[in-house]
Amino acid sequence: MSIHIVTATEASRSFSNILNKVHYQGESYEIRRGKEIIAKIIPVTSTKKPTLKLGALNALLEHLPQLENQDKQRFKKDLEQIRTQMKLEDKSWD
Repeated sequence: MSIHIVTATEASRSFSNILNKVHYQGESYEIRRGKEIIAKIIPVTSTKKPTLKLGALNALLEHLPQLENQDKQRFKKDLEQIRTQMKLEDKSWD
């Protein structure tokens, strides 16, 4: 689900379009007046599965919490240990 911020003026001029995107595409809108968000328009409940366009994937990943350097090193070590302990079957295509 993507969230868009629009001004109150933009929202009033394209209200029908916004409602269609909320209903059919599951998008959400925050309405800004001046510097303050004063309202939200969100889907009620959707039976549709949430979708993410491939182009938005990088932006999503950039906003996820990041590991500290020490945690990254521990995680890397744990993965290496798991890989050495695993016995993988040979599933060659030959």
